[in-house]
Amino acid sequence: MFKILLKCRYKNQILLGLILVFALILRLVFFSGIDESDSLSYTRFANMLAKGEPFEEAKTHSFRLGILFPVSILYSIFGVNEFSSNILMLLTSLGSIILVYNFGILLFNQKVGILSAFLLSFFPLDVVYSTRLMTDLPAAFFIALSVYLFLKSEKINKRASSKIYCLFSGASLGMAYLMKELSLLIGLFFIIYVLYSKKIKSRYFLIALGFILIFSIESMYFLKLTGNPFFRYSF
Repeated sequence: MFKILLKCRYKNQILLGLILVFALILRLVFFSGIDESDSLSYTRFANMLAKGEPFEEAKTHSFRLGILFPVSILYSIFGVNEFSSNILMLLTSLGSIILVYNFGILLFNQKVGILSAFLLSFFPLDVVYSTRLMTDLPAAFFIALSVYLFLKSEKINKRASSKIYCLFSGASLGMAYLMKELSLLIGLFFIIYVLYSKKIKSRYFLIALGFILIFSIESMYFLKLTGNPFFRYSF
């Protein structure tokens, strides 16, 4: 059977699928759930958001709309429980495995992609945080996606496609920012890349545009809610 798999045209896709199944089982076996840390605070604010209740206090956890809105939607559909609280974390964890596979292909080859995906599938920190309501894992996913889309834009020759990749790269960075403010530190990567290549291409400005679009959505939300578009920076 293994020899048949090696000869199969879609062997890498099949291997990736098996890795994802293995990763899912591993994460369910070592399910973390909600504990008395930040995850409990995110649960409370997301539940209040799902019920349409005003926040009783303004703190960092209540400003991270990138995590609160998706979880509040899940609460509205599935109710407040361990499953609905952690399905987003689980999906981004599995998504990271697919993403690192594509990174391997983009930068090296399919063998490196498969090996990278397999190593991440049982990486202890990823396994633990994949079922705990925290911002680290989903923010890391969108940061990595932003970098991947940017590098993808550098690899292709089609100008229209490369511009779209840059725009979505900026939007992914914006999503990471909505989940965790420190995500903006990845901006150093883009700065160093430009300095190293000694080129500033016009499409790079689309990265900033993509980020501004996401930032504008957050600003409009706070403007409607509080009358101050920069409310989160008031504390």
